[in-house]
Amino acid sequence: YLRFLNTVGNIGAVALENAQLYERVEDLAIRDSLTGLYLRRHLLERMSVEIGRHLRSESELSFLMIDLDHFKKYNDRFGHTAGDIVLKMIATILSQMFIAPGEIVCRYGGEEFCILLPDCSKKRAGQLAEEVRKRIEAKTIILRREKTHITVSCGVAAFPVDVHTKEELVQKADVALYEAKASGRNQVVFAKEDK
Repeated sequence: YLRFLNTVGNIGAVALENAQLYERVEDLAIRDSLTGLYLRRHLLERMSVEIGRHLRSESELSFLMIDLDHFKKYNDRFGHTAGDIVLKMIATILSQMFIAPGEIVCRYGGEEFCILLPDCSKKRAGQLAEEVRKRIEAKTIILRREKTHITVSCGVAAFPVDVHTKEELVQKADVALYEAKASGRNQVVFAKEDK
């Protein structure tokens, strides 16, 4: 009888270990290995679900796209390890700020980050983007015994105010982001509403 219980216990332990491994592999598939933030693919999947939900509830959904200013120069000057430190620091700031249910913080690629803000007006999203910009600008990063700072530019778009699809939402936020970069960097720019 004890041998039977031991066998059942071993089978249960293996099943539990397999479930935990599956969960870890699944997590690795949707999270960036450097920052721990969600990857673009996961964000776009969630965005489809959230847009469907917001269509039914007739509420606003906002989207922030954030890009580090002059990051290539920063990497060239301090090295890629320093660049990784900066990316992790930005990820930490964003993860601490955006913790409400449904909010998704994502590393979109390279030095671009984005945030999906369900039930958030465009105006409120702009205020949050400005707070992000200020927090990052105020952060001192010590590299090679030198105090450094980094700034970000941000584009803000909202559904259904500015767009009708998730692709348009990303595109409008991206256009606003590049407008922020083209007009001097270290600022927040709102997407222009469709007429």
